[in-house]
Amino acid sequence: MDSRVALVGPNGAGKTTLVKLMCGELQPTLGDIRPHGHLKLGRFTQHFVDVLDLELTPLEFFEKEYPGMPREELRKYLGRFGVSGKMQMQKMDELSDGQKSRVVFSKLGKDVPHILRKSIACSNCQKTLFTLFPRLLTLPLFSVLDEPTNHLDMESIDALAKAVNEYDGGMVLVSHDMRLISQVAKEIWVSLTRDWCDGRLQ
Repeated sequence: MDSRVALVGPNGAGKTTLVKLMCGELQPTLGDIRPHGHLKLGRFTQHFVDVLDLELTPLEFFEKEYPGMPREELRKYLGRFGVSGKMQMQKMDELSDGQKSRVVFSKLGKDVPHILRKSIACSNCQKTLFTLFPRLLTLPLFSVLDEPTNHLDMESIDALAKAVNEYDGGMVLVSHDMRLISQVAKEIWVSLTRDWCDGRLQ
């Protein structure tokens, strides 16, 4: 589970579609996908609407997603990812893309419980960013990142790369950002067209 794969290619070549197939969000029209039965999968998507209910505030969203957690504990948890103060009570539709990214990362951290989290200073954020990745403690884990650097500055990209390199699980990264790819990828898969099912994924 130590794969570090960067999936690259032009827009419209099917990279996000392939990621959705890997994550079980789409079903293949040919063949099958057989993930390990105990696989713990974490995913960051560039499309906030795929993850967030933008009509809710971050706090309301987390209360809906994790109803067993006390409100004060949720507030502290969100604060660790830089979602703090008034931002917790602001409708997510009104947040910047960078702020929405923090909420998505905080959900990824919650969905994958076997992790250590760090704070990363970020010049473009109100307080702190987050680390995306986690150190595995027990179960196998695989993380899929779909364009995670879209709203990050260079300092945050470097901090993200450091966190990925400290992460014990496997990773597939969809990105155009050579700064990140050059620091974390051990393999590069190139998607030239949507016909990768016919062998065009290299």
